[in-house]
Amino acid sequence: MKLQAPTRLFAYDQPGQRICRLCFGSPISQRQVQHSDYVETIHDFLPTQRFGVVWWNRRGDGNQHRVLAVLEALETAKIGVKVPDVSAKVLVHALIEQEGPAGEDGPVDGFLLLLDQIRDGGSAPEKLPSLIFRMLGHHIQITRCFHEGRVGSPHGWSKVCLN
Repeated sequence: MKLQAPTRLFAYDQPGQRICRLCFGSPISQRQVQHSDYVETIHDFLPTQRFGVVWWNRRGDGNQHRVLAVLEALETAKIGVKVPDVSAKVLVHALIEQEGPAGEDGPVDGFLLLLDQIRDGGSAPEKLPSLIFRMLGHHIQITRCFHEGRVGSPHGWSKVCLN
């Protein structure tokens, strides 16, 4: 029987540039590797373990680009998606993106706040059913689209035919 290699998240914080951090999850192990200008933390996950990752790129003009993903480690032979800074293909349950100035309370900020509320309520986000993350991700993206006026009519839902 072949041993399953863990799925690894290579998290880092390059001050003033890029950040990749674990925002929730319970890795089976983690270790740090010192690089010349930053420290990398390697988190190992077994198949079926869920974890959240935030990527954050700061730009010189004061804007930022943030992405939050809720991922699930897969067995080696399973079909998945390759994402940056993760060693193996994973199942993606939610993917939220945010661009603009810091402090604008965008969709990533909202999702992180919700994760804090889940933890404050005594639950571990990684133990929640994956369906919840898919639903929350869709809800946040749909709400964002309507808030920004990218979909729908100026007359609201009354003009939508649901036959």
